[in-house]
Amino acid sequence: MEYKAWVVVADSSRAKIFGANARGGNLTELESYYHPESRMQEKEIFADRPGRLYSMQGEFRTAAEHTPVRKVEAARFAQQLVEHLDKNFQNRKFERLVLVAAPGFLGALRSQLSDKLRKALGSEVDKDLSNLEKPEDIRKRLPEYLW
Repeated sequence: MEYKAWVVVADSSRAKIFGANARGGNLTELESYYHPESRMQEKEIFADRPGRLYSMQGEFRTAAEHTPVRKVEAARFAQQLVEHLDKNFQNRKFERLVLVAAPGFLGALRSQLSDKLRKALGSEVDKDLSNLEKPEDIRKRLPEYLW
């Protein structure tokens, strides 16, 4: 076991993973991930407009509904991040998991968790601290005991 817990600090486009060996101890930065597609504007990804749907009854027309690109990319990033966490949990890199994320992204992460990771989840903090650089600045804004 490398660390007792991994602390994931994330938003929809970036994540940092920290290791912690004590519930009230310091954090050690282990990895950083970036997913710039979550911040792109739709016009940067799609040049054309949504298609049109035509009803077989009458002359009803409507634009096809689509999920906003940022939301799709955030879900994709959450899935990739959780797959990475799951793999490392299975390889016994950590025992407990702490998620610190912007409220909307925290829900996306939570929905992707496997049953094993869900059981290892020590706590969740619905704060966006992903813009902070130093581990000690992040640690100051977390509860005294992480799990």
